[in-house]
Amino acid sequence: MNGKSSSSSAPLISATEWQVDDSARTWLEHHGHADRLGEHALHVADEKWRTYRATWAPRPATAWAADWRAWITREHTPAPGRLNLYALPGGTPASTGGMTRSEEHMAALLAALDEPNGEE
Repeated sequence: MNGKSSSSSAPLISATEWQVDDSARTWLEHHGHADRLGEHALHVADEKWRTYRATWAPRPATAWAADWRAWITREHTPAPGRLNLYALPGGTPASTGGMTRSEEHMAALLAALDEPNGEE
């Protein structure tokens, strides 16, 4: 026994049951993610997160909230010329430009290096 009472532990829920609450919305605004991504991209990012996490074991809502915030922080607005990484939900499995898999991976890594990170 770890010394915690089972009645005091937070209930476990699935990622699909977790809801974006007022705290998450405030966080989005405060950190500029709502403006950076826009409403549509936020919705798409949330759908990708839920699809990716759907098979994960249930966790407390606070754990899902932290995981979701980390996902949103890393999410990018789709832009012309940016590679569509098909490994993520919503990506396309079709090869672009006839590149081999290793060439696609290298292109994705190079594209990530070209991303502005605020330290330029």
